Amino acid sequence: MPKVEIKGQKILVGKKEIPLISGEVHYWRLNPHYWKEVLGKVREMGISIISTYVPWDFHEYKRGHFDFTGKTDEARNLKGFLNLTRKEGFWLIIRPGPYIYSEWPHDGVPDYAYKYHRLHPKFLAYAAEYLRQVTKVFKPYLASRKSGHIILLQADNEIDPWPDVFGHQYGLSAKPGLFQDFIKDLYKGDLQALNEAWDTHYGSFREASPFIATMLPGEMGLPLKGDRELKRHLDYFKFKYRYSAQCAKWSIQAYRDLGIDIPVYLNTYPFFYAHDWVEFQKVSDLIGLDLYPSNELAEDAFEHRKLCDKIRYLASVSKLPFIAEFQSGIWHGRHYETSVLTPNHYRMICLSAFLAGVKGWNWYMLVNRDNWYMSPINEWGRVRGELYDVFKQIVSAFKQLNPPSLTKLTEIAVTFNPIQHAARTLTHNSPILVALYQADVDYDVCDPRYPVPQKEVLFYSGNQWLTKEAHQNLRRYVEQGGTLVAFRSFPRKNDNFEPYQVIGFEEPERTLFEFKRQFKISLNKTDEPVPVTSSVYIFRGQGCEKIRVNLGSYGTQTVGYIKKVGKGRIVHLGMEPTPDLVLAVLKHLKVCLVSYSLTKDVKTALFRRGKRYYLVVVNNGNEDKSAMICLPALEKISGKMTARDLMAGGKTVYSRERRHPLDIHIARKDGRILEFTFSKD
Repeated sequence: MPKVEIKGQKILVGKKEIPLISGEVHYWRLNPHYWKEVLGKVREMGISIISTYVPWDFHEYKRGHFDFTGKTDEARNLKGFLNLTRKEGFWLIIRPGPYIYSEWPHDGVPDYAYKYHRLHPKFLAYAAEYLRQVTKVFKPYLASRKSGHIILLQADNEIDPWPDVFGHQYGLSAKPGLFQDFIKDLYKGDLQALNEAWDTHYGSFREASPFIATMLPGEMGLPLKGDRELKRHLDYFKFKYRYSAQCAKWSIQAYRDLGIDIPVYLNTYPFFYAHDWVEFQKVSDLIGLDLYPSNELAEDAFEHRKLCDKIRYLASVSKLPFIAEFQSGIWHGRHYETSVLTPNHYRMICLSAFLAGVKGWNWYMLVNRDNWYMSPINEWGRVRGELYDVFKQIVSAFKQLNPPSLTKLTEIAVTFNPIQHAARTLTHNSPILVALYQADVDYDVCDPRYPVPQKEVLFYSGNQWLTKEAHQNLRRYVEQGGTLVAFRSFPRKNDNFEPYQVIGFEEPERTLFEFKRQFKISLNKTDEPVPVTSSVYIFRGQGCEKIRVNLGSYGTQTVGYIKKVGKGRIVHLGMEPTPDLVLAVLKHLKVCLVSYSLTKDVKTALFRRGKRYYLVVVNNGNEDKSAMICLPALEKISGKMTARDLMAGGKTVYSRERRHPLDIHIARKDGRILEFTFSKD
C-alpha cells in the first residue's frame, strides 16, 4: 500500500508528488445532481485536489442517528461524493471537524454538544463518538489504501477557546476552573511567585483571574499600568495557547487511534491571539494559515506587507507552508468590508504569497454556496468568466513555478515574536519591518524562541523583552558568525521584565530628543550621508567601533557602535530605522541584495531551481508601473539571459546581453512571474 507523507515540503503518495493547490467544494451545500458538472469545471481549471468539510450537525440528523449515504437527505451522501471524486480522478482533503464553523449553526456541532467547551469531558465523549462514526465512512478512501484518494485530513478547525462563549467554564468569572489550574501549573504551585509576578495578594490560586486589555479592533480598553499587569496579560495568552494546543493534541490523537495514517494538519488564524503556531506544528504534520484580505489589500497602507510577513512566519515554522483557506469569494457580512474582489486582486494576493515563500494553498470557496459570494464557479457549475480565467492562469503559473522545488535567495532575516503582536505590546507596523518593505529588501523571518537560521544578517524587530531562551538563541547566532542589527528597540529584559542582557548590547548613556530638523549619518567615510529625523540614543561605546555623528549644537556624539561577539558582531544604531538607513547598513556590511526595485510600491523576490531563476514581482501601487528592477544575483552569470512571463503563458519578454536593470510593465495591483534562463548564444 502507498505511504502518504510530507517530505521536503512536498506531499508524496508513494513516489508520486502531488502539487498542493486545491479548492473547497461543499458537497452537502450543493444539489447532488450538479456535483459532476461542478467537478468538471474544477478539473477544467487545472485543479486535481478537492477539499471539503464534513458537518457533524448535519449528518447526525437525530441524536445518536447518523446518515452518510443520503437516505434521509440526498445532500448527506458523503459516501456518494467520495465515490464520485475518486471516479473523476480527484485527490481529496477532508475536514471532518468536530468543529467546522463555515457559517453553520453552532459551528457544525449539535446543540447537545455545543454547550460544553472543547476540552470538557462531556464534549470529548460526544466528539469521540462522532469521529468514530465519520471515520468508518471515509477511512477506506484514504490514499494509503488501495485506490484511495484522501491525501490530507484537517483535525478540528481554527481551534479557538472562545472565552466570550465558554469563559465562565474556564474560571474567567466567579467559579474557578481551567485557568486557575493552568496558572498554578505555570508557577509550579508557588503562590508567592505568582503574587510577585502579578503584584497581587491572593491567598489561593483559586482567586487568580486574568487582566485582559485592548483586544478588539478600535477598542481603547483599560491601559496596562506597568510590567506586572503586562505579565498578567501575557499569562492569559499563554493559557489560550495551552488550551488550543491541548485541543489539537486530543483531536489528532483521536484520529490516529481510529487508524488515520495519512498526514494530519491544523489551520490557524492570520493573527496570534489564540494559537502558538510552533506548538501546533509540534503535534501535527503541517500547519496552514487562513487568509481573507480586503480587495486589492486596501484596508490600510500596510496590509500587503502584513500579509507577506504572516506567510514568511508560516514558512519559518510549517513543514509545508500552506494557506489552508485562501480567499476565493467571501462570506456574508465580510463582503461589506472587503468590497468586490477583482481579477487583479486574486493575481496580486497569489503572487504575493509566492513572493513570501508559500508552497501551496486551498482556495476557499472555489465553488459558491449559501452565505458566500464572488467565487469563480457557482452552485450549478457555471463560471464567472472574468474570475475563472484568472484562476486558470494562476493554476498554470503555479504548476510551472512548482514552489516546493524552489530555493529562495536571501541572506537577510528578521526576528518575529508572535506573543508580542498578540498582546499588542508590538504592532505589525514595527519600524524595521516598514523600512525593509519600503526599501524592497526581501527577507525571511524567524521566531527567536527557537534556533535562529544562520543568515548573514538578522535584524531585530520587537520590543525590549524576550524569553531567556530567545536571548540565548540570538547570542548563539552572533557567536557562530552572524551579524545582529538593532536600532532604538533592542532586547534588554526577560519575559519577567527583569534586566537581562546576554547578547552583548550596550545600554545607552542618555537620549537626545525633539530634533526638528534632519541630521545625517554616515557609517564610513565613503558612504553618502543618510538623513535621519528622530530622537537618538547616545552610547559610550567603550571597546567597540563607534558610529559618530555631528549633531550641531550638541556636538559630535556616538549614536551607535559595532561590537565583536564570538565570530560575529552586533550593529546597534540608537535611532529609528528608515529605508535609506537600512540600505546603508547592508551596504556597509557588504551584504548584496539579490533583487530590488527602483520603483515605488513594486516588490520583488528571487528564487532558484537548478540553473533557472524565477523573479516574482508585485505592484502594490494604484497605477500601472514601468518598473526598474535590479538583479545583482544574476549579474555574474555568463551568457545571454532570456526571461519568460509565466503569467502570460510563457511569452518571452526579455532577451539580451545587457541585464541590469530590467525594465518591465506591471499593471496596478497586479504582478508577474519571470523565468530566467542563460545560454552561450
